[in-house]
Amino acid sequence: MSKIAIISDSASTIPTTLRNRYHIFQVNDPIIFGDEVYKETVDVQGLGELVKMMKDKKMIASTSQPAPGDWEEALNDAKAAGYDAALIIPISSGLSGAFQTAQAVAAGYDGMADVRVWDSKFAVMGSGMQAVMAADMAEKGRSMDDIWAALTTLRETFDVRFAVNDISHLQRTGRLSRGAALVGGLLNIKPILSMDVQGEGKIGAVGKARKMSGALKEIKTALDQYLTQVDYPVRAVVVDGNNQKLGDKWLKDLQNEYPMVTFERGEIGAYIGVHTGDGAMGVLWARDWENII
Repeated sequence: MSKIAIISDSASTIPTTLRNRYHIFQVNDPIIFGDEVYKETVDVQGLGELVKMMKDKKMIASTSQPAPGDWEEALNDAKAAGYDAALIIPISSGLSGAFQTAQAVAAGYDGMADVRVWDSKFAVMGSGMQAVMAADMAEKGRSMDDIWAALTTLRETFDVRFAVNDISHLQRTGRLSRGAALVGGLLNIKPILSMDVQGEGKIGAVGKARKMSGALKEIKTALDQYLTQVDYPVRAVVVDGNNQKLGDKWLKDLQNEYPMVTFERGEIGAYIGVHTGDGAMGVLWARDWENII
């Protein structure tokens, strides 16, 4: 029986406690200031720190995908730890070239019996949740094919809504794939966005609100519609981009209104925050992965 390592990237923002609990290996994504490269969670601890760095440097950060050697190093670490197979789960191929690069590394890696790469079609705890489920199954001795099938089931149930204070960051970094006309050129609005999880895993605008309170109302409408269409337990994650107080408030509100849903808290890290900007808020949801395995 293979001992399967799960490898994620830092943009999945899996809490350290969960990564340690499930022994998930992590590749840290690069954040770039001019000629200087910083690694998320190593050199930049969160979106708040990134915002401060941009103010201090008077520069706008950009991002790049991890180098092939970063994925190979993670595989080597897993092999040294006694794993003979690995499943790499980076953020969506629609947001980064990480998936394609990891695929190329996996295809040429001969240190393990089986190395595969899963396209999460998501980011932050959307991809993170998939990695956690895979790690739980691997810990229980489930096969690679079983894990792959469970990931397929889980990914098909995902949806998300999030709001940003300023759409220009997503436009500048080329991460807004559709719906720009819906919010383009309008001032004092909160663009509401989603991800094409069942397609290419790209970001698109689906609405707008004047305030974050209005954005939450739109999010609830989307969640209501989802809940009327499913017959399985749902797990949701409230994520904030350097706005913990509002995130905690949203969590309490949603827990009170949707007692049938299991809610968790997460964050938008520095890497994804380059694209969303400061203060973004969102909620993602899917079938409760514990109900799948």
